[in-house]
Amino acid sequence: MDQWIKLLRKQAKQIADGSYLPDPSQFKAAPKDIRHLSEDLNTLALVMAERGEVQKALTHEIHHRVKNNLQIVTSLLNMQASKMRDPAAREALGQTRARMGALALIHRMLYEQAEDSQHGQINIARLMTELCAQLRLWHRAQEAIQFTCDASAYAVPLESAVPLTLLSVEAVTNAYRHAFPNGRTGTVTLHFSVEEGQALLCVRDDGIGFETTSDEKSMGYQLMNGFAHQLGGALEIKSGAGSGTIVSLSYPLRA
Repeated sequence: MDQWIKLLRKQAKQIADGSYLPDPSQFKAAPKDIRHLSEDLNTLALVMAERGEVQKALTHEIHHRVKNNLQIVTSLLNMQASKMRDPAAREALGQTRARMGALALIHRMLYEQAEDSQHGQINIARLMTELCAQLRLWHRAQEAIQFTCDASAYAVPLESAVPLTLLSVEAVTNAYRHAFPNGRTGTVTLHFSVEEGQALLCVRDDGIGFETTSDEKSMGYQLMNGFAHQLGGALEIKSGAGSGTIVSLSYPLRA
């Protein structure tokens, strides 16, 4: 009897782990009650698998619809911005478009990578690479600015990817808007790395810089500080007249 109990425990553990493959012949010689119990576990495994596939399909469809809706909103913002004559208003709409586009990018990636979307995991290297390409396209008129991106491959959960991406958008677009006035040439770099349980995001430019105390009440600073808080991390901005700007975020990775 002990051998059948051990087999039942093994079967139950495999079902719980999601690694079970039904094998009716395994209990062919078992006592009737043991055989019936094994059959009940087989039925349970089948029901769990079916529900898992349904949940996976629903999650996949949700990301697809969110992506499409965000892309529609982004297109509407583009149309509205093209009709505006006020530079400040057009710039504000452009910033909103960048944020919406970043969110659409996240959901597009979750839709495309079906397996990881089930668990809400995103490869940050791919995300940052595509985000940087998107930001370059949106700022293509500023040809004098060179923008480079370097990100370590690491899977992050959706709840971390969103604030991390939006903080990156704020830091990079602020550099494009303020660091290089009057067509000045320069570089902007985005770097993401992981080391000893800590993630580090750094956006650096070699522009004109500014007095950091004067920026603490700006919307961009408040947004970045809020995103850093969501990640449980610390935001640091170093800048000075003529010395460029470094925006860095360090936060603990979730187990």
